[in-house]
Amino acid sequence: MRKVLSNSMRMAWSQHVYWARMLLISIAERLKDEKEVTARLLKNPTDIANIFANYYPANVAKSIETLLTDHLTIGAEIITSLRDGKSDEAQALTKKWYQNADEMATAFSGINPYYGKEELRKMLYMHLELTTKEVVTRLAGNYPADIQAFDAVEEEALKMADFFTRGIMQRFPRRFN
Repeated sequence: MRKVLSNSMRMAWSQHVYWARMLLISIAERLKDEKEVTARLLKNPTDIANIFANYYPANVAKSIETLLTDHLTIGAEIITSLRDGKSDEAQALTKKWYQNADEMATAFSGINPYYGKEELRKMLYMHLELTTKEVVTRLAGNYPADIQAFDAVEEEALKMADFFTRGIMQRFPRRFN
């Protein structure tokens, strides 16, 4: 059961950053697949929420899904604003993005005593900082730095997946004996 949870959580968070990266490239390069990539990316919040639904009530899973959907939607809007040179709009959206991270930290810490609010907030902020670096380097055409930035995003996503897995296992230890 531990391995199933861990693998599922890692896969979902890996998919989170992979599809976000594909959307970044689609938006930055104005590719024709943006609509389809966006649709696939927006399946990810449901995938993550479904993992949590195995342990928490439906309303908790739905809240997680909504917060993650907002996270991804705001991120896409930031990329588009930056690509189009709308720095004031991007700045306002970035503020909204960090507010969403604060809401996620509050929501997750409220469902599990092993999800420390401050620790989670720092982790989510790191995710946003690393993702921002990835976006900025991609839009600048600095592809080696862009790839390096994505490597850091991927590593952080796996740490987040492991954090969420540990918390579930600590909160529901009898389910993992």
